[in-house]
Amino acid sequence: MVLNTEIIIFFNRLLINKLAKMIQFSIKNNVHFILFVVLLMICSAVFPQSKSRSEKQYEKALEYYNLGNLKLAEEVAKKVVENDPVFFNAYLLLAEIAHESGSARYEIEYLEKAQPLTENPIIYVRLAEAHYSLGDYAEALNYFEKYLPSKNISKVRRAQIEQKTASCKFAIEAQKHPVEFKPERLSTNINSANDEYWPVLSIDQKELVFTRLIPATGRLPQEDFYVSRFDSGNWSVAQPISEINTRWNEGAETLSADGKLLFFTACNRTDGKGSCDIYYSKNENGRWSRPRNVGGPVSTSSWEGQPSFSSDNRYLYFSSNRAGGMGQKDIWRAEFLGFNNQIGLHWGKVENLGDSINTQGNEISPFIHANNKDLFFASDYHTGMGGMDLFRSEVKSENRFSKPVNLGFPINTIGDEQGLNISGDGTEAFFASARNKNTGLDIYRFEVDKNLQPDPVTYVKAKVIDAKTKQPVQAEVELADLTNSHSEIRKEKADGNGEILLCLPLGVNYSFTVSENGYLFYSQAFQLTDSKTLYQPFLLTIELQPVEVGAEMNLYNIYFETDSFTILPASEPELQKLVSFLIHNPKLKVEIQGHTDNTGNADKNQVLSEKRAKSVVNFLVEKGLDKNRLHDNGFGDRLPVASNETEEGRRQNRRTTVKIIGN
Repeated sequence: MVLNTEIIIFFNRLLINKLAKMIQFSIKNNVHFILFVVLLMICSAVFPQSKSRSEKQYEKALEYYNLGNLKLAEEVAKKVVENDPVFFNAYLLLAEIAHESGSARYEIEYLEKAQPLTENPIIYVRLAEAHYSLGDYAEALNYFEKYLPSKNISKVRRAQIEQKTASCKFAIEAQKHPVEFKPERLSTNINSANDEYWPVLSIDQKELVFTRLIPATGRLPQEDFYVSRFDSGNWSVAQPISEINTRWNEGAETLSADGKLLFFTACNRTDGKGSCDIYYSKNENGRWSRPRNVGGPVSTSSWEGQPSFSSDNRYLYFSSNRAGGMGQKDIWRAEFLGFNNQIGLHWGKVENLGDSINTQGNEISPFIHANNKDLFFASDYHTGMGGMDLFRSEVKSENRFSKPVNLGFPINTIGDEQGLNISGDGTEAFFASARNKNTGLDIYRFEVDKNLQPDPVTYVKAKVIDAKTKQPVQAEVELADLTNSHSEIRKEKADGNGEILLCLPLGVNYSFTVSENGYLFYSQAFQLTDSKTLYQPFLLTIELQPVEVGAEMNLYNIYFETDSFTILPASEPELQKLVSFLIHNPKLKVEIQGHTDNTGNADKNQVLSEKRAKSVVNFLVEKGLDKNRLHDNGFGDRLPVASNETEEGRRQNRRTTVKIIGN
């Protein structure tokens, strides 16, 4: 069938309108648009001298389409093909109307009727895209492969098609080998008739923070934060976080490991730097502070959102379409340097996660697991099932990530998946899905397939108090990785209630010390190198002893070679802490005591304890301390602080004690 000059004018009008919309479309929609226009222009090359009835009707259908009246455009176009079953362009127009109406089945029907009427291979891509949108991966693959041998395909276009064929092949195999996935909808204490989404689980798995979309009369729906608490085997009725919620929208949030800092996304605010920025609120004495913009260089004039905060308080991961990225939206991370004079947040470098993670498409919804090693995110370009799929990548080094792995079917589907949150122990995941048409988006949980579980973490939750007054002490806490001498010592401060929570990924031995001016410091060791299963969390009440004669502290992070008094390198953080303490208390005289467990001969243990105490004194003298302030003594296995019947008890008995003997 041929078209006249006036119809070409309609095509041009249509092209202008579609171009205005194109900048809002994703890459795959741009491809669809380009293919549609190319097909129409190909079929507009011949100009007849007169118009038939079908041509006049078709021209009218195009006019309705151009005006946005898809219903009338469809009705008229159907009349055209009823009267003229080989009118190629009418089938194309009906296919386009079906596409814009979200009816892929009808789109396929009309494209299949048009296909025998042309030899142009572009229609294969249209058919492939339509089948792909329905999850008909085998049919989509068939049409993509029919198109690939075509001539004059650009390198960019060929790469896009090859990416889609790879996704089809992956999806076909993924459906043959599904992962374990049995989602359970949470109770009505959390889910309502409104939309609930973006669940965030606290590290102790006792609180669930999420976003709820609340309808409002006379204005757009309102996004607010809600929190539910887990008690006696059930989630409590969710309550709004009134200190943070405003008349604007709040969403896409993340919690710090200790639950004291909340980052979230907010858009179009008076203090915003771009369309959407990242904001934060700090929990002090049980109440959240007024939300504030995190500021530059995290928030910019571009779009930033969907933050995820690492459990060691070191990095804030987020998605952004800022300049310098690799695609549309990329995943970035900013180095968190703490609070700047308690007024704002202080940031270090901001870096793109690189081409292992980011593509020319969209990468969004980052979630860094509490082990700080496993990064989960959503992408519409990496090989997957279609739409936004969920992927996992491992942090290999400071700025290097492993090739992402698709989480598989049926976690991923032809639709969009994002907003995944996984518990610290790695066994339980939360996400949002619109599986019930009557309730919209709801929050679900599922047990994570064993092959997908991230390495678990435990945590230490401590309350620091004065040993005499029992009042809270806002002490400094240091956590050192004893298995990596090059790792930085993590330093944190207990809050006004003397409380602090730190995550402890398994597979590492930790030195844990708590100190404050005017007190002896507290020392503890967490031996997790050989842990294969999750430890119970360490819940501690730490009583700091005021500096006075007779006070003593047990040090558990001074290590010696077996049956030897040679100090091991892993003792360095603890010994440096002791050196610093004695330098800051120059008048103190102390006794360094050696203690062993009851393994072996008692006389040998006595001698060994004496030599170990002497080794510590020698170390301190080498660091410049006056030897007249230092005394050494050994007690063998005569003063146990725990039972020698267990390995943990014997570990506690093998210690170095510092006792103040003069001031």
